[in-house]
Amino acid sequence: MTALYALPDHEVVSGLIPDIGSRHLGAEEAIARIHSTPGMIPVAIDPETDIGGSGKVLWADIGDYPYREWQHIFTISTLAEQGKIGESFVTDFAILQDDRILADPIMPSGFMFHISRCGSTLTGKALARSPRHLVINQGAPLQRGFWATITRDWSQEAQASPENLKAFRNLVLAMTRRRFPQEERAFIKFISWNTLYMDFALAAFPQMPALFLYREPVEVIASVLKETSAVVWAKGRPQAGFLSGLDWRATGEMDEVEYLAHCFARYLGFAAQMGERVGLLNYRDIKPENFAHILARGLDFKPAEEELALMLEQFQFHSKDDNNQQQFKSDSAEKRASIPERDRALVARICDGLMEKLDSSPANLFPRTQSLALSGQSG
Repeated sequence: MTALYALPDHEVVSGLIPDIGSRHLGAEEAIARIHSTPGMIPVAIDPETDIGGSGKVLWADIGDYPYREWQHIFTISTLAEQGKIGESFVTDFAILQDDRILADPIMPSGFMFHISRCGSTLTGKALARSPRHLVINQGAPLQRGFWATITRDWSQEAQASPENLKAFRNLVLAMTRRRFPQEERAFIKFISWNTLYMDFALAAFPQMPALFLYREPVEVIASVLKETSAVVWAKGRPQAGFLSGLDWRATGEMDEVEYLAHCFARYLGFAAQMGERVGLLNYRDIKPENFAHILARGLDFKPAEEELALMLEQFQFHSKDDNNQQQFKSDSAEKRASIPERDRALVARICDGLMEKLDSSPANLFPRTQSLALSGQSG
């Protein structure tokens, strides 16, 4: 069974909340319901590309349940399974142009982009340990639906037009509405392939501190082959052309290792092109002793000592265990060993020099000289 986070957000949410599409509200009524319902947030976007539509926003009341799961969609799933989703309805995508949908939003304090399986979940969950932080880990409406809508299922580019930027900004702020009085900061961790929209997201939030977390592609591929991802779901579909830089039709027959290597090379190359606008963080530098520096330089955030200590507790546990029962242990060597030498060579050829370029960039939070980066990759 494919993981929920790998599937289109509107399909997952429609399955979890079967009646969500049965009630369509106009702008005035929807805005009234949003303001009268403190837990009402966007939970998915249906691009309606198959019928030539202009997109729908799916809204649901999640009450005062805090975001603590390692993915936003699992919060929705947990509440749906417990019968704790309140009122739900659908609006036209155009409602995102209306600032009245915003109800006490918290302006985000930082964006996190990543290559996948590289410590981004750990970073997000560490931040989420503070009750003063609202952390959205791969928010469902920010995964596929929004981008599929504005690109017509990748038949055109995601234009950074005033209308599209405003829709994105209002979508983010509608998701970061304050649902607890103590919440004062918000952080957004995007799905991995949203890395290719870093420039768009930062155009919508020009002053936003941002990080790009990355890891040796072979290790990432080993993890994806074991657990799947949305990138694998896209293979053989128009979206795959955007992700890989290849003809999307050719990706359908392509070996998964080669396809994923092309996708991850695109992410790494795109991050390198961002210059010093985005801080760079190698997986091997995500350590408890570095975390204060990561927050300070990468996200312009200097927490008090007691709050930092609370966040550092997350480093003891596996980031995808929401019950905090599984102790963390490094598996990099195991992941590298699981990929045959021939495939490791293929990945190295496709991603040639990109890791070293990021490691030695002035934007790196822990920069290495090129010689050190090369020796580090061979260890």
